[in-house]
Amino acid sequence: MSAFLNAREAAAELNVSRATLYAYVSRGLIRSEPAENGRHRLYRADDVRNLRARKSPTAEGRKDADTTFLESAITLIDDGHLYYRGRDAIQLATVATLESVAGLLWQCGERNPFDQDYPSPPAIPDIPSPYARMQALLAAAAPDDMKALNLRPWGVAGSGARVLRLLVSSIVRGTPNSEPIHSQLAKAWGVSPEAADVIRTALVLSADHKLNVSAFTVRCVASARATPYAAVEAGLTALQGPRHGGQTARVAALFDEAAELGDGAVAARLQRGEVLPGIGQFLYPDGDPRYGALIDALDRNGFDNEARRMAESLAAAAMDLTETAPNVDFGLATVQRTIGLPAIAPLSIFAIGRCVGWIAHAQEQYENPDLIRPRARYVGESPQTAHAI
Repeated sequence: MSAFLNAREAAAELNVSRATLYAYVSRGLIRSEPAENGRHRLYRADDVRNLRARKSPTAEGRKDADTTFLESAITLIDDGHLYYRGRDAIQLATVATLESVAGLLWQCGERNPFDQDYPSPPAIPDIPSPYARMQALLAAAAPDDMKALNLRPWGVAGSGARVLRLLVSSIVRGTPNSEPIHSQLAKAWGVSPEAADVIRTALVLSADHKLNVSAFTVRCVASARATPYAAVEAGLTALQGPRHGGQTARVAALFDEAAELGDGAVAARLQRGEVLPGIGQFLYPDGDPRYGALIDALDRNGFDNEARRMAESLAAAAMDLTETAPNVDFGLATVQRTIGLPAIAPLSIFAIGRCVGWIAHAQEQYENPDLIRPRARYVGESPQTAHAI
């Protein structure tokens, strides 16, 4: 029996589409490697059969499937490439605005969900944390937006546009308006048009990344038929964790250490047994293409200074010692230091960009009649006869 299967054979064994097969690979459930001709990939037969066994019916006639598997047509990661609805995300990032990517991910066609009137944001207390301020603003605005109760695709797109503009207003401390998001951020942060183009690129690259923890959280909330406001609030809660969007703050701390220790900051971390933040992304064994796209944006706009050289030297030291490449978190921190953005910028860019993907996931989930309810496998004590506790 062969140790490997081609894509057609693997998909047939699992009784799934090739897109679903690729999703299993991207989540690390099936290992793959290039074929000898280099034009195709082969899939580990034992991984395929183990996964098939997990999905097979139980003795009670029910599927013992991992119910956290969700089919999606939004984002694909395949063979080191990132695609938004079939379009190469890296290529889009060179020219597209976040608004145009939103139209693509929200399947708006020729209609523009941003072509609407925006109410003034509600008054909220002055909250330093950008995440907490975004959440407070959404919670305050949601009760007055009755249109958000329309959970049909176009209704969700319209709500998504209002939510996105509201999040931007929380960062720029202004009123929602129709100016391109990257331009609003650049003006609020006092940087040049060239820096605005780098911000635009970063927003597009942050838009979606398959079924990560925040996207799954959003889909769970949407499956309960809560509004897009609630779904995005939940996504923000997940995003701020140090193992997700909070990684950028950990990269910033590494940069601060490097200001004192130079490249030795990498070895110092490793000697303490610590994981290097912003280094490695298991979905991209050969390196996160989003990092490279951010560096290309700096090149395209003529940014070459000491801050960038320090960051790239640190990345090279990490690759030398770990044989692992930087990811988008490292790239966002590099952009922030290079073009002189405020410390909150990486988190803000990531959250605003990712909101577009969250709305797409919510929109897709609203069209699914099922409530997401993963099954728990009980591993506690066996039932006992009644006795005093």
